[in-house]
Amino acid sequence: MKKALNSADETVESPTIQIAIRRMLEGTPKIELTAEFPCEGGFDVQLPVWRPGRYEKGNFGRYVYSMKGQLADGNWIDLKKSTLHQWHVPSGINTVAWTFFADLFNAGSTGAAADILYINPVNCFLYHPDHQNWGYEIDLTDIPANWPVATGLPTSNGRWYAKDVQQAMDSPILAAEALTHLHYESHGIPFHIWIYGKDQPHAESFLKDHVAFTESQVAHFGDFPAQHYHFMYVLPERDVRHGVEHEDTTVIAIGPSAKSQTKEGYDELIGIASHELYHAWNVKRIRPSEWTPYDFSQACPSRLGYVAEGVTTYMGDLFLFESGVVDLKGWCHLTERLFNRHVNNPGRLNCSVADSSYDTWLDGYEPGVPGRKGSIYVEGAVLAFLCDVRIMQLTGGEASLQTAMRMLWEQFGVERVGLTESDYWSVLNEVAGATDALDDLRANYAEGTADSWED
Repeated sequence: MKKALNSADETVESPTIQIAIRRMLEGTPKIELTAEFPCEGGFDVQLPVWRPGRYEKGNFGRYVYSMKGQLADGNWIDLKKSTLHQWHVPSGINTVAWTFFADLFNAGSTGAAADILYINPVNCFLYHPDHQNWGYEIDLTDIPANWPVATGLPTSNGRWYAKDVQQAMDSPILAAEALTHLHYESHGIPFHIWIYGKDQPHAESFLKDHVAFTESQVAHFGDFPAQHYHFMYVLPERDVRHGVEHEDTTVIAIGPSAKSQTKEGYDELIGIASHELYHAWNVKRIRPSEWTPYDFSQACPSRLGYVAEGVTTYMGDLFLFESGVVDLKGWCHLTERLFNRHVNNPGRLNCSVADSSYDTWLDGYEPGVPGRKGSIYVEGAVLAFLCDVRIMQLTGGEASLQTAMRMLWEQFGVERVGLTESDYWSVLNEVAGATDALDDLRANYAEGTADSWED
């Protein structure tokens, strides 16, 4: 048994997978991962099929160059696949090594270069499907000792620890020769900002705006669901723009890095950051039942994607306004842009946002067939706006969608109870003051394809 650390820095007795990672930078950038599993006898190892924050199959097996097991005599043999994302480890082998493609510098990938190592474990870590309570001890073997390392994982003696598969897969690691580090505290919680990139946003303004929207969001919910939080910014010299939420971190990528010094690029960074922080409550804790807990071995479609991403899109922008990061004109600009995307996508009239949520696993992150579907981000945000206005109308401004989200946090998020469609709409109706207060919005605009613009 190994001593693994949990997120509260307490020791727990748990079998531990020891995993060592090193960069391979000759030619196409790769990483080599070597894992020692606490097993006897033959077993299968699983590579995740998808990653939280992107609800489609990632098919990460396509990035694996080789998969080998070490015999008792020290020699290595090739391992055979038992499924597209599983390999069989024969009896007598407990050490597995694999080579993984590492030249994707976006917020959800894995990348390596001379001055950086960014690991998103859900891309590249193997796990034992029958022992997901096993912990991980992670060693970045070729990273210089003086490099800063950003992660939500606890560390001890130059290694990092995850208590189980759920924590390991949801804990990115960013190590770089040069990382800008800003930090602040909100409601007793430490927050960290880490920035990698040649060109970076103005530090004083960046910190001030983070403090503002963080204070506003935490004050609304009443508490923060993690013991610390890390904003990790990867600003590469290539085109990219998005963010990915994690348990106690977010990774946000915008490139080329010079964009971060323009008003448009800066506003995008702050907008994504507010969106991702809101995910700390909505999705990471207020989570559809289909994703509670995460099953990394298969597609997990849910009809609540419009709550996961649409409500977060709407609230992320709203908290920018409520915190003073943007003024009323700025918020109206964001909302106008949202409505323009809504009106100009005829797919919303063909496929409901609930059905589009379910179908993200087919084509949710690409244009897809013209006019077939809507965006769960856009259509979900417009629906959130309609729900917000309806609740405020019916309660004379005494309650809002924010009230409902706090109730959902208290009833489902705190205890991590999986959320269903009925749960969500029941809470909204309760806050609005009648059991059927929002039933027409649900029928017409969540589960139906009525034109909200004409109504």
